Amino acid sequence: MPAVNSLPAAGLRDRKKAKRRDEIISVAKKLFAQQGIDATTMADIAAGAEVSPPTVFNYFGSKDGLLIAMIAEGTAEARENDRALHWRDGTDLTTLIITLFRRISSRTLEIASKRVWRYAEAAMIRQPNTKLAEEYKDVSHAVVLVIADFFAELDLTLRSGSSCTAMYLAEMYHDLWMPCFIQLITHDEQTLEQHDAILRERFAPLVELMFTDDCIDTPRRKDPSK
Repeated sequence: MPAVNSLPAAGLRDRKKAKRRDEIISVAKKLFAQQGIDATTMADIAAGAEVSPPTVFNYFGSKDGLLIAMIAEGTAEARENDRALHWRDGTDLTTLIITLFRRISSRTLEIASKRVWRYAEAAMIRQPNTKLAEEYKDVSHAVVLVIADFFAELDLTLRSGSSCTAMYLAEMYHDLWMPCFIQLITHDEQTLEQHDAILRERFAPLVELMFTDDCIDTPRRKDPSK
């Protein structure tokens, strides 16, 4: 009987731990954006979350551990929540593609601030074998997969008459987007609206060069039954 009664208590403890963990991540996210990562201590985060510093270390181990959790969990949640938003009826292909990448940029900044992404980008260059650098690479790969899923759903025809895979298109457009995103996180004053205009300037000529007019004007989704 005691073992049975302990089950609800164990579930409550797990929920409290999960809530405390989310609160610590939320506080860290705010402090990293306000103060920068280097200037924020684990004690600052603990004080903001109203827990002891050892509690923060027990949950995450280090600031990089906090960053990894923030990035990994935020990316996974955004990927699932946005899956149904990539298609809009009556929208031309150029706008669909630009809207997809604008959403990726927007969601990325919701996951973490520009400061955090600059830190992660620099960490990947300076110390490419750390867990944080590996997580940054994993996020980039996850973004490519989201883009590939988008292209895989479309019935596309190239002007050349040749064919290419959804993954090839995803990697090509991701590589075109990445410098635009680096510019966005590098310049604190740049808005998402300005970023959107830059994306259109960069993407529209490639879309017009690659795809037929019919594809661009009236994009269609593949018939799932075929």
